[in-house]
This record gives sequence, structure tokens and C-alpha cells, in this order.
Amino acid sequence: MTEGWEYDLVPLPDGRVTEVLTYGTATEGTLLCHAGTPGGLVPRQSFARVCDQLGLRHVMAGRPGYGRSSPRPGRVMADIAEDTAVVLNHLGVDTFVSMGGSGGGPHALACAALLPDRCRATAAVVSPAPIDADGLDHYAGMGPENVEEWKLAEQGREAIEPWLRRTVADWGDLTAADFVDSYRGALPPVDQELCTTEFGDTFIASTRKSTSTGVEGWVEDDLALVAPWGFDLGAITTPVTLWTGKLDRMVSHEHSVWLARAVPGADLHVIAGHGHLSLQQAYLPDIVTDLLGKGRP
Repeated sequence: MTEGWEYDLVPLPDGRVTEVLTYGTATEGTLLCHAGTPGGLVPRQSFARVCDQLGLRHVMAGRPGYGRSSPRPGRVMADIAEDTAVVLNHLGVDTFVSMGGSGGGPHALACAALLPDRCRATAAVVSPAPIDADGLDHYAGMGPENVEEWKLAEQGREAIEPWLRRTVADWGDLTAADFVDSYRGALPPVDQELCTTEFGDTFIASTRKSTSTGVEGWVEDDLALVAPWGFDLGAITTPVTLWTGKLDRMVSHEHSVWLARAVPGADLHVIAGHGHLSLQQAYLPDIVTDLLGKGRP
């Protein structure tokens, strides 16, 4: 384990457990992070550096089915708030700021909607919008690899689970080069180049960890992404900021534009020259600093 990072297993009221990864102290507050899809819990040095600079405690809980977190078939986005509250209570955390990247974005928004007394501010980064978002062409600008996956998820577990199993089996001992080859149509050059750096190593480690016990977490995430989210975006009162890259081919920046209109008072940052991965890396300090500013009482 990398110095300063700690794993824990937190029991949940229904008999499940959730894996938790923490780092740092909480002199200035707690940063709760929701991993992308798929996303496993591994130390992320870019987050450690930002948390050290800003005096934050980093908390990440593994969603059901990933790693050592118990499965929860049929879960929807709203369900994450219940598990999150239990984890925070276990850690002795009262209030927090939250961010989620990619498939973690809707989960961060769920916490903003359903834990308004605890969640001080939320950043949804390169986040998809709901599958039934009115007026949004969900698949426009999306790479063919993501389109195939999402359309299978729309058909249900019987279609998406075998596809994900084959995908993971084909990866074998996954490397950054393998990932780029598999998702080249969804990765602009700026994202492909990033995969050759420290970020790429961490991203691949997270992907490996997420599927180390199978694909159940990924299946549950995909099905939740194409189902009703279970909460009202229009009822969110927590400050929300949407961040997206204009070159994103995994989730078009138009998703964040739509979300910014749907969430009352939300701020929107559309960054030229960045894609799905590079935006999350290059703007991490700005995202967290903005969260802290918005989250102060």
C-alpha cells in the first residue's frame, strides 16, 4: 500500500459491505470521490498531491460489485446516497464536498440531491446525462466503442454482461497500450497521449482492480446509467459545477451542457483542447479548489 493510503471494509445495514479507500487528514474538510465506470479503488497520487496542498481528507467508496464491495443487483443512481451516508458515519465525517468523473458524475449528483445537509458542493466531471434527457441526442459525438456498450446495456443484463465478460477476457494483462487500442475511436490524441504518463498507469490499475473479482460492478453501473436515476435534478439545492472537455468522445460535452440547464444554479466549464481523460487530470486542482470555495459555509 502506498504511504498514507488506507483500505477499510465498512458493514452496511442490509448485510453488505463496501470497500473504502482514504488518504490524508481533514483539517480543511473531506473530499468524497466517485470513480468512473469501471472504477476500482487504488491510490491516486494526483489526488494525494491536491489533498496535501489543500488540507483535505480523500475518501472513496467502492460501488457495489466492484472489488470487495458486495453486489447490489438492480441498484439505481439514487441508492449510492444511502451507502455513502453509512460510510461517512463510520469515518466520523459530517459534511463533505463531492466530485465524480464520468460514470461517477451521476453518483455525485445523487449525493447532492439526497444528502443536501451534508454535501456542501458537487463537481460532476465529464458526466453523462440521463438516457432519457429531453432534447439531447445521447449518442451524438460518442465513440463507437461506447455506443456499442451503452446500446447493449439498454437491452438489459442478458446482453451487456456477456459482452463485458468477453471484453475483460480479451484484455488479459491489460496495459495502457491495450486500452488505447480497444478505445481508439473514443480517445482523441490528447487522451491517448495521457495514457502514456503516470495518469495512464493509475487509470489502468483502477480498471484492473475494478474487474479483479469479475464484472458485476461494471454490469450494475451500466444498467444504472441507462435506467431512471431515482432523484430529481431540478430539486438539487447544493452548489453544482459541471466540467467537460470540448474534445470528449466518450461522453460528448453536450451532456454537461444539458445537465447545467437541468440543475438549478449550476456552473458550467467547457474546456477547449481537452478530452474525457485529459480534462480530469489537467483541471483537477481547479476542480477541487472551486469545490472548496463553493462548499465553505
